[in-house]
Amino acid sequence: MSRIVIVSLGLLVSLGLLNFLIWQPVVQAGPGELKINFIDVGQGDAILIKLPTGEDILVDGGPDDTVLTALGQLLPVWDRELDLVVATHLEADHITGLISVLQTYQVKEVLTPAFQNDTKTAKAWQEAALKAAKINYADATDDYVWGEVVWDTLWPLPNADFSLESDNINATVAQISYGDHTVLLTADADSQVEQQLIALYPGLTTEILKVAHHGSRFSSTTTFLQAMQPDVAVISVGRNSYGHPAPEVLQRLAAINAQIYRTDQSGTIKLILSSQQRRILTDG
Repeated sequence: MSRIVIVSLGLLVSLGLLNFLIWQPVVQAGPGELKINFIDVGQGDAILIKLPTGEDILVDGGPDDTVLTALGQLLPVWDRELDLVVATHLEADHITGLISVLQTYQVKEVLTPAFQNDTKTAKAWQEAALKAAKINYADATDDYVWGEVVWDTLWPLPNADFSLESDNINATVAQISYGDHTVLLTADADSQVEQQLIALYPGLTTEILKVAHHGSRFSSTTTFLQAMQPDVAVISVGRNSYGHPAPEVLQRLAAINAQIYRTDQSGTIKLILSSQQRRILTDG
């Protein structure tokens, strides 16, 4: 005689299994694949990087706790560990979600700006970051290597004077390399930083560009885009009163024939890189 077993919703929640049952990632990164998820967190940045060697990296966390829901969907239900968490700068639309992440996940290392910010959110982040097993302060000497994946911090420069500068000018800019693939993460860098990058790194180009500052008209200059020559441009943006992404930035990207992806239109954008190909998947 067969028996019907009824499991309550509350029990599933208490066991942490509900998310596992109702959501499975549509595409898992296979062996030899680098998967970069540009998470839809509204008006902010959050990027989950899953390495071929198994490590998980989170770059920024968006303006609220939305990132926790996304991590619950993109990571296995039993995975509560992040190998590296990066705060590119101390503005609320990048670090608010990271505070909750550090309260929820075990974090092996934090890479955070050396400069200080007196806002309530920045102070909360700086306190939360101390919970990580290791804390490192970002500058252009910070490089990480995981197998064939290289993280190269390009900005800010070592011993930079942060006293008179804005968070955006000192935001961490990094390029990720994997085989022939390159991904440039520009945080909220403005045109001044873009000029410096061109001067400091002659010949720097990128296959995929995370468009700076949600498509602000004060970033992504024609000169910078022509130098970088990205095939793909990803804009992390949500409903906002700033005019992001600026029409002129979209025009500049179109002028170099970049494929444009926006989280406000396509949801989370999943970039999957292997030695053979590049795949881009969206929720929209």
